[in-house]
Amino acid sequence: MSLARRLLPLTLVLCGGGAAQAEPAASEPAVPAWCAEGTTALDAGTCYFEPAAAATEAPTTLIVFLHSLVRANSDWQYEQQRLMMRTASAMNVAVLMPRGRVGIGPGQDPRTVAWPGSPRTQELYEAAVLAEWDRARAAIETTRGQRFSRVLIFGFSNGAYYATTLAVRQRYPADGYGLFAGGSGSKYNRLLANRSGAHVPVFVGYGTKDPAAADMRSLARMLGDLGWPHQVKAANIGHWVSDAQLQSAIRFLVHSSSER
Repeated sequence: MSLARRLLPLTLVLCGGGAAQAEPAASEPAVPAWCAEGTTALDAGTCYFEPAAAATEAPTTLIVFLHSLVRANSDWQYEQQRLMMRTASAMNVAVLMPRGRVGIGPGQDPRTVAWPGSPRTQELYEAAVLAEWDRARAAIETTRGQRFSRVLIFGFSNGAYYATTLAVRQRYPADGYGLFAGGSGSKYNRLLANRSGAHVPVFVGYGTKDPAAADMRSLARMLGDLGWPHQVKAANIGHWVSDAQLQSAIRFLVHSSSER
C-alpha cells in the first residue's frame, strides 16, 4: 500500500473527518487548495511528500520547507512545492510543507501568508506554528512506522529570513538549515547567535542577480566570523533557488549532521 493511501485516515482526522464542506457563494472566487497535486494534504495547510518505494530504502531525512510570501488566494506555493517534490525524489528525502499565517508579514497585509519573523509575531504565533510541525512529523512517523534520523529546515525568501531567526536563536531542534534567497547577518542576528551559542550547520544559497543578494553575503560573513560550519553556493539566477543548490544543501547538511 502506498504511503499516500496509508496517510488517508490521518488526513481525515486532521481535516475534521469526512464532513461535507460548504460550497462557496456563487459570487466568491474559489480559493486554490494549499497543497499541489502529488502531495498528501495532512490538513488544509500542511502538505507531505515522500518518494515512491522504488528507492533502495525509505527516506531517513525529513525537510521542513518554509515558503516565501504567498498571496492567500494564489497558487504561487505550487511552484515551490513542485521544486521540493522534484528534489525529494532526486535525493530520497521526505518533505513537509506547512503554511504560514496571514496578516503577520510586511505591513500585516491580511491577504499575504508569511512566517513570524519579528519578535512580536514570534511571541504571538511561533509556539503554535512549531507545534503544528511537531504534530505533523509525529503523525507521519507513526503512520510509516519509522522515525526520521534527522530533520532539516529549508526556507525560501521570507521562509529563509524566518529560518535564520530559528537557527540563530536555536529555537527549533533541527540538525541543519538551508537558507535560500533570504536571511541576513544583521547586528541583531549576530547578537542572538552569540547569546544562544548555536553552531548548527547552515547552507546559504543565493542568486547573483537577486536584489537581496547582499543580505545572503552578509549572512555568510556572519557564519564565518562565528565559526559556524557552513557552505555557500551562488548561482547565476535571480530571486529563486536552483535544483543544484537544493541538492548541494542536502549533501552538505546530511554529511555535517552525521559528523556531529
